[in-house]
Amino acid sequence: MNHKVFFRGKNIAVVGLGPHGEMVADVKFLLKLGAHISFYDMRSEVRLQGYLAPLREAGLSACTFGQVSADELAQADLIILSPEISKKSLFLRKARQAGVPIEFPEVLFLKIAPPITLVGIMGECGKSTVAHMLYGMLKQAFSEHEDQGLYFIDPDLPNGALTHLKKIKGGDVVLARITEEMMEEYAEARVCPHVAIITSLTSKAIAGSEKAFGILEHQTHNNFIVAPDTVVDAIKAKANFPIKGKLLRTKPENSALALQAAQLFKVSEEVASRVLENFAGLKGHCELVKKIAGVEFYNDSAAITPRATISALRRLSFNKNIILILGGAYTGYDYGELVKEIPLHAKAVILLPGSGTLGFRKDIEELPDIHFFQAPTLEDALIIARDTARKGDRVLYSPGCEAIGIHISRKERGEKFVKAVRAL
Repeated sequence: MNHKVFFRGKNIAVVGLGPHGEMVADVKFLLKLGAHISFYDMRSEVRLQGYLAPLREAGLSACTFGQVSADELAQADLIILSPEISKKSLFLRKARQAGVPIEFPEVLFLKIAPPITLVGIMGECGKSTVAHMLYGMLKQAFSEHEDQGLYFIDPDLPNGALTHLKKIKGGDVVLARITEEMMEEYAEARVCPHVAIITSLTSKAIAGSEKAFGILEHQTHNNFIVAPDTVVDAIKAKANFPIKGKLLRTKPENSALALQAAQLFKVSEEVASRVLENFAGLKGHCELVKKIAGVEFYNDSAAITPRATISALRRLSFNKNIILILGGAYTGYDYGELVKEIPLHAKAVILLPGSGTLGFRKDIEELPDIHFFQAPTLEDALIIARDTARKGDRVLYSPGCEAIGIHISRKERGEKFVKAVRAL
């Protein structure tokens, strides 16, 4: 499908720019192609000002803030949602009844792109790390082949998904970090990874949902599933369809998953080892920020699920030396397992305010042998942590909740934590 013909002249309603402007690049791309864009966001114009300037320079004029008109959306030729917007939103009901296509950028990109090899990285924990490890390996290996294109799409990155349509060609490789919410969208669109890397069980898989592995349903016998034993066993037990892709078991470590996938693309051991040796980790993922008076401060602000926080606790704890800073906005996850896990690794817990924190505060407050604190701000939490910690302890900021409300994005709260630690 020619993307220029597809978008030119279409009346496209774009809802949301993403928590920190991830959609800006795609909107500019659509404007350049001659699409007529109407933009809507529930946030105020003042709050979005930094993102709007380049869009207005590109020709965006129709903007609505603080509300989304259901009637106007029903008149569009196409609606594109920012990934954090739910398709179940009430303002989409009339558009759906009118038969207006409603798409997310990354799924729409894969529908329009020429035949490519899709590598999908999914799971509750470790997606970003595995994706960046593998991208580094493939980038070096493909550098020897001028015609082999490599693209990385991620709803949290500012480079957009649709923008890649400018250069992508048949036979290129696309790495996609696929969130749990987006896995179902891929399945409904029958967009299936040729190489599916599943780092860990998602909450839907743990709950026994029949749709947990739906993204794998349309794989062929030439496709692959790379996953640790717990995931492979769950796929075999819970998938309600025949598994056609070849199952490749690996150790649960991120590096093992990336290495196994890299071997499918014939990446040499030398290249893979060099990438892993030079991999410094990702910001906001168990990132060591600073060591002060023998106390280490770790930024795990990307953790938005209880299992992500559990993973960080298991990775960093030694003789219950963790002071955990936890809490934020509601996610809908069950925190029972995290509450049970905390006493095994932490000596103290500092809770931040938020709609999510309210759901498990009482359970954590009642934990035996745990020093319990509450802090109104992240800066106050750090002061409590510093005063509570002793040499050899580790202060871990792993919120286990979303960043909506107090902080505009996960990136912002991570930057705030790093800045506050360096000011101690």
